[in-house]
Amino acid sequence: MKSETKNQARMSVTGLVKLIRKLPQYEAWKRSVFLRDHFQCQQCGKRNGRKRVIEAHHLMELSTLVRMNGLGTVEDAISCLALWCPDNGHTLCHSCHEQTESYPKSFRKLKKEKKRKNG
Repeated sequence: MKSETKNQARMSVTGLVKLIRKLPQYEAWKRSVFLRDHFQCQQCGKRNGRKRVIEAHHLMELSTLVRMNGLGTVEDAISCLALWCPDNGHTLCHSCHEQTESYPKSFRKLKKEKKRKNG
């Protein structure tokens, strides 16, 4: 009988990306990007602070990496070195990150809904 891992069904790119963002390896990738960039936005030069949030931006989107590397499971993602390469990211403040073309539309939508609720 095959192991559970080998029998695991391939999932959608969107579903896999959501799971990747929850992995400890993803947190480690972000931290390595922040450390390399000295916790400073690479666009405007602002630093992380009390009222300023920095974010790790993927130069090549996660969904593109998933497709290009034929990833279908979390195990595939964990073993894919391209996903965890800090060279595929740079640090941006939230404002600069929102201005990128690849900033997730769902994040923009949530922000608009939150503003509407808070008046």
